[in-house]
Amino acid sequence: MAVNGSDKSFAKMEFPLGMKRQDAFPLDDSSVLYSLEDAQAYAQSNPTAYVGQILSVVVNGESTAYQIKNAAGDLDPLGTGDMAGDVDALLAAQRATDEEIQAAISEVYPEN
Repeated sequence: MAVNGSDKSFAKMEFPLGMKRQDAFPLDDSSVLYSLEDAQAYAQSNPTAYVGQILSVVVNGESTAYQIKNAAGDLDPLGTGDMAGDVDALLAAQRATDEEIQAAISEVYPEN
């Protein structure tokens, strides 16, 4: 079960020095796992797992990032949506029409 640290009861340590990576491995050995099953087992049973923790799962050389969603240890995939092809439609939906722009200008600068 993941720990919900929202009460901020955990200890803190100031670390005045920077760290420099010297090899190609994670600084926190629990941050990269090599199967979704291992990541789920970690999130649900490891006492150091916490809500909001980011885990990378590497399968066949490809990584997917997950966040521990709740105290039950459920995983939520991060950034997996494919926006290709939808970007123009999303931008068009957020653009104001000429009429909306004119109405906003009229509210700020009413005609006398």
